[in-house]
Amino acid sequence: MPIAPEILELEYRGYSQNGEPVLIDAYRILKKQWNEGDRDREVGLHLLFLSWYGLVEPPFVFGEYVEEVDKLQQTFNQVFEYFQPQINSDPELLYVIGLAAHLFSYMLGDETEWENRAIEFRKRYRQLKPDGIEPEVFHGRGAYGEYYEHQARVIGGY
Repeated sequence: MPIAPEILELEYRGYSQNGEPVLIDAYRILKKQWNEGDRDREVGLHLLFLSWYGLVEPPFVFGEYVEEVDKLQQTFNQVFEYFQPQINSDPELLYVIGLAAHLFSYMLGDETEWENRAIEFRKRYRQLKPDGIEPEVFHGRGAYGEYYEHQARVIGGY
């Protein structure tokens, strides 16, 4: 099931007409879907990205999230735990979660545990995709896609 157009529109826009960040709104919609039992892979990928992005970016980029500040890490970990059983056969999950952990392991929980996962996931991901993930995989997939498409273009990157 693809991501709802309203979520992609919020992700692409990033800011409202009056300059307020709207990524938090996309996060809230996806989090509500997740809480209601929607375990679609695409929903999970976007929720992983937005919860991580909210942890590492300031409120003027992501949006004011006072009520969610303690829950972003929890959300990231819940989604990770759900997809963990299938991660070793999914290069995109390995790449997305591994890169997030590689860049900001200390934001996701136990720093050493996440550093080790980043190393393990990169090793496994590169076994599946020796030349790296194709940037085109992320095209047309909102802020999630834009972020990872740029990262995937880094020669010799994660």
